[in-house]
Amino acid sequence: MTPAILLCADFDETITLRDTISLLFQLASCSASKQQQLEAQYANEMNNYLKHYEAKWMCASTIGKSFDSTWLREFLEGYTTIDRRSLERVAKCRALQGICYQDLVKAARTVQIRPHCADTLAAVDEWKIISANWSKDLVSSVLTQSGIAVDTTQLIVNELKLDAQGVTIGEIDVNVQSPQDKAQWIDKVRSVYTEMQSIVVYVGDSANDLLALLQADVGICLISDSCLSSSRLLRQLLKNYGIDVQPMRLYRSLADCVAITLDGGNSKPVIFMITDWEELKQLVVRSI
Repeated sequence: MTPAILLCADFDETITLRDTISLLFQLASCSASKQQQLEAQYANEMNNYLKHYEAKWMCASTIGKSFDSTWLREFLEGYTTIDRRSLERVAKCRALQGICYQDLVKAARTVQIRPHCADTLAAVDEWKIISANWSKDLVSSVLTQSGIAVDTTQLIVNELKLDAQGVTIGEIDVNVQSPQDKAQWIDKVRSVYTEMQSIVVYVGDSANDLLALLQADVGICLISDSCLSSSRLLRQLLKNYGIDVQPMRLYRSLADCVAITLDGGNSKPVIFMITDWEELKQLVVRSI
């Protein structure tokens, strides 16, 4: 019997063509100068952190020769700390205050999703979005307006808290923030669908997706634009911490991909790479 396919995916720059966080700032009552200040603080902290690690990577003689789970998790813990501090600053200054639902839905019309993404979601047995995006309403509106039927149970996303009039108060109900959170959600989703005996697939594009990519039965990194900083960092981590990357177009089915990841002869974990959703859609169709 052909196994069911449970597809989990990141949202920003995996399903969408562009990141949508800036859209939330534009809708809020936050001033442009405050937005720039918050973005600059985050960028400076993250750039300094990455420079520190780039120096360590250059000095390491054994880098990339074998899978180094301990050092990868250490890097991601520091990465998460910076991301968490940024989120705390956004909430503390109420930067996302003053967004009404109607404006969110209207703004969602300007967001484009990637070609063949909707067709791929329609082809699998079940799908979930596991995203650190700050607004479940935005994610839901983007998908709905792209012709994708959405149930709120399919969205594992953070939520902006609302007042009695349905306007955001600037606080965020956090469900997903870190790479560790995403990996834990993969396990939770897998446990809910145990009876399906499904192949759990995860698609992501950034360092925040890396542990979920490793936790899924088939982890797929979407590298559509090598110039994006998120894609560059993900590729760097895959290389430096000894994770094997295989082009997905070389395989005939998802079952073949699972077999490679379970091969006891592999000393490194395997993640698959696609450059667009059409590659995955074709593999899904061949796997049904």
